[in-house]
Amino acid sequence: MADVDTNLNTIQRYFKLSDFASCDIDSFNEIINLFDDNARIKSGMDETARGKDEVSDFFKLFFGRNKQLKHIFKTRDIDDNYKTEWVVAGLKGDDTLFSLHGFDYYQFDDAGKIVDLKVVIE
Repeated sequence: MADVDTNLNTIQRYFKLSDFASCDIDSFNEIINLFDDNARIKSGMDETARGKDEVSDFFKLFFGRNKQLKHIFKTRDIDDNYKTEWVVAGLKGDDTLFSLHGFDYYQFDDAGKIVDLKVVIE
């Protein structure tokens, strides 16, 4: 298993890149590379993705719906269970503003890649 610092760094990069991925293809590609080839995602809207291709398609839809995002987040590690509380403000493709609060739950492989991401919106 990757060490705690590697996993926490991956989460930090995920959120920082998410603020740019709607309009920057390099940030988008870097986010996809944070995930293991067999990764699983369950979104806060019950959307799911399994495997790198579906993860990529999931994020294409997600970032395609949003013109601009800004995240603030805090991560806790308790016995290799990673939980990140976050808030996001954004501008959707139709120019409406939104804000959300929620939690992400992560599991990692030995290389520090995300193998499981579950999003819970409050």
